Amino acid sequence: MQLDQNKPLSLALGAGGVRGFAHIGVLEALADRGFTITEIVGSSAGAIIAAFYAAVGLSLPELRNFGLNLTSQHLFAWALLRRMPDAVRQKYAHIAGIIPGHLAQLANLSGKELHHGVERLGMVCYDVKRREEVFFHNQQAEFPLEEAARGSASIPGFFPTRRCVVAGREYRLTDGGVINKLPVDRLFAAPFQPAQVLAIDVSNVEPLRAANRAKVEMLRQQYPDVTIEIITPDLLGKGTIIYRKEELQEIIEAGRRGLEHLSVAI
Repeated sequence: MQLDQNKPLSLALGAGGVRGFAHIGVLEALADRGFTITEIVGSSAGAIIAAFYAAVGLSLPELRNFGLNLTSQHLFAWALLRRMPDAVRQKYAHIAGIIPGHLAQLANLSGKELHHGVERLGMVCYDVKRREEVFFHNQQAEFPLEEAARGSASIPGFFPTRRCVVAGREYRLTDGGVINKLPVDRLFAAPFQPAQVLAIDVSNVEPLRAANRAKVEMLRQQYPDVTIEIITPDLLGKGTIIYRKEELQEIIEAGRRGLEHLSVAI
């Protein structure tokens, strides 16, 4: 089976810290090929990219600029500032570079109005309070976009958990990758309606890649009428939060190259 440019496409964006910037390259390559993306689910870094693209509405050049200007130093500074009082955080926000300004774009957005043709958006988190996977999507009566995106990307031991109350229930949210590194399974339950699926695995070790391939194969057996493809950009050995700035370009381009050998029906 092949991905069809004439059918709507559903994406699953996997977890992987800075390797998640490969998702930007994938989005660019899909746009070049004329695909219409109508659904996106993301975990951890995948949730952040999905939020900025579909909910905030950043253009692909803006997303690339975001990816190329986020350094390890910014991440470490933000991890420190997140543990400080508000007054200290505001005074020294500049040392975290682009992070505070970009995160501020998520505030006060409902996620009900999406961009770039995306109709349905979902994010996987892990609730430390109940030790279970939590899935938020924009078709819910209460969709906590900012909490879901920031909670999903809160790397355990690095960023503090994200405390919030949604529909009267208290959560302590952390990295969605703790429990679901490639949330492709979430596309096969309401409200999602996949006609064809592309899963992007940005893991950096072969055992995780093998597990994700097995997960996709199981879904293929369960849903034989839906084309499900998986790509694994060349990110073996790449870091999660510690990296050289010059690696950012390599990571984004690895995402673009990930589509080169994918079979597409025109």
